[in-house]
Amino acid sequence: MRVKAFLLFSLAFAGSAFCDSFQTTFLAAGVETPLGITSHYETFDGIAPGANNLPFTTTYNNSGFTGTYSGAIDWYAADVFGGASGKATYPETFSGYTVTINPSVNYFGLWFSALDAGNQLSFYRDNTLLYTFTPADFIRLVGNCPGSGFCGNPNANFQGGDNGQQYAYLNFYDSNGTFNKIVFSETGGGGFESDNHAVGLLASAPGGTPVTTPEPATTAALGMVLAAGGLIYRKKRAAV
Repeated sequence: MRVKAFLLFSLAFAGSAFCDSFQTTFLAAGVETPLGITSHYETFDGIAPGANNLPFTTTYNNSGFTGTYSGAIDWYAADVFGGASGKATYPETFSGYTVTINPSVNYFGLWFSALDAGNQLSFYRDNTLLYTFTPADFIRLVGNCPGSGFCGNPNANFQGGDNGQQYAYLNFYDSNGTFNKIVFSETGGGGFESDNHAVGLLASAPGGTPVTTPEPATTAALGMVLAAGGLIYRKKRAAV
């Protein structure tokens, strides 16, 4: 049986810029695609559920960019934890995988589903780390579940399911450079689910509500307070 581990969002792992300046935004609750920003996104609907660690290559709907997915990826049929529009297939990792994009882009978007504190995205230009994002800032802005409007699966066939976790479409824009590698990491023993991965080389930042990022010193102080208070765990799907 697959389970979800109970986790409290840790403020200690809030995103911060390292080299390039990234703008992170989110779309309205219930939005699962990047339409209006770019039509170049991968739905993963052509992959058969049940495959594990399957290398995958996409052109993001004939975008002119190629994405190569490698690492510990499990492919699931849509369920309460993921699968945009409540159908087809989505990728999940319980450790991590890498997306290598050619040529380089300055935009990446994805639908985060069953978002938890262990979900981390790291953006690279070759081997140089540019930016790291975890969900703490997004949760701080929209509120914790069950009070946030982003809580629970928004699709009709799973409506309101898993209402202790957030579901939202997020955009990442590098305002002064490009990147060609994204590492999806899961820390804390849960899973990282997502769908509708979009890429682009945009002339300006995409729309959406900005996700604020605290100064590193503030993040560290909040992390120390959280660590002193201890962690609470909730059900989170474990690897098969």
